[in-house]
Amino acid sequence: MKAIIGGRVLTITAGDMEQGVVLVEQGRFQAVGRDVDIPPGAEVIDAAGKYVVPGLIDAHTHIGLSDFSETTSPFTPQVQILDSIDLGSPGFEDALNAGVTTVIITPGSANVICGASIAMKTAGPDLRARILRDPAGMKMAWRKGTNRPSHDIPYPVSLMGVAGIVRTALSETQNYMARRTRDEIPVDAGQELLARVLRREIPIRIHSFTPVEIQAILRLQDEFGFLFTVEHGFEAHFIADELARRNIPVVYGPGPGLRRHKMFPHRGPHVPAILQRAGVKVSLQTDHPDRNITQLRLFGAVLVRYTDLTPAEVMQMLTINGAEIIGVADRVGSITPGKDADFSIFSDHPLKVQSRVEQVYIGGELVAAGGKRLVDPYGAAGARNAVISRV
Repeated sequence: MKAIIGGRVLTITAGDMEQGVVLVEQGRFQAVGRDVDIPPGAEVIDAAGKYVVPGLIDAHTHIGLSDFSETTSPFTPQVQILDSIDLGSPGFEDALNAGVTTVIITPGSANVICGASIAMKTAGPDLRARILRDPAGMKMAWRKGTNRPSHDIPYPVSLMGVAGIVRTALSETQNYMARRTRDEIPVDAGQELLARVLRREIPIRIHSFTPVEIQAILRLQDEFGFLFTVEHGFEAHFIADELARRNIPVVYGPGPGLRRHKMFPHRGPHVPAILQRAGVKVSLQTDHPDRNITQLRLFGAVLVRYTDLTPAEVMQMLTINGAEIIGVADRVGSITPGKDADFSIFSDHPLKVQSRVEQVYIGGELVAAGGKRLVDPYGAAGARNAVISRV
């Protein structure tokens, strides 16, 4: 058992506490409070003058990938991102050194229907232990055209062409599901994943930016009944009330900055603030490596500086909101008894840019300290061999 004592504990869901005690045993939080008894023989970790914070969550990354998109077709629902992840990528060490312990890894956005995402931890004893949800969603991208298709495969050149591909694909999946029920056709891997979308078992995670794009997706949702998240959402605040009414979350970013793209002149740190005030669940993302994952909490600090969002609200965007959007809030996102003991010890409040990540724990085990990863990125040798055999 470990006992973390003396620090300011940001539980996220049950407030902050000075001089808190956090007990960790068998990889989970066992107790948290000011008057928690420390069992004899427990390993005591002194966090006096520091902050004890649940592992941060980046709900949209491409960490560990060298090939982002399978561009042989605009329609590739059968691809699974796990088959391209290099656990030895330096991005995972960057994540640990930033206090990020959970990520979604998703295919790139060169396709319309891009493939399956995965939610996993940034370190662990083996691959199986790191996976939180697989698949964590079906990635789609609401973008016309691309400069990266292979073999002269035609891609849609208009937004209505994008909508047409999605509508046709989901209609074909409905037909596939009916015929599979009658045992008329063999199993198709891509159609099985899209069938999970139509059964509302996994959401569509849709790369989309503007009201025009998102409203088209809303019409398709009315038609097919799927769940979805808005990924990026640079101008989603214009339809914030409708998103809130439908309980559609936004994974905002990368970065809160102003006018990064000339096509999104209304983008800025005010966007997640407006969404939050309208009742939309918001989490933040880096889109790593578009923005290095070490910048995640910097994005949060900018929101505190330039909007009316409180530090507590922004910390929720960096932790529990992402966990709920991913669908893993029973495991991660807060310092709560029964959840996985994923946490970091910061030198100061994590939204102060001068603060440092001093120690990072996943499953109650120290995985990084002083800017250094302390565990084998591949975990046990068997896990490494399993990954190599899949790639």
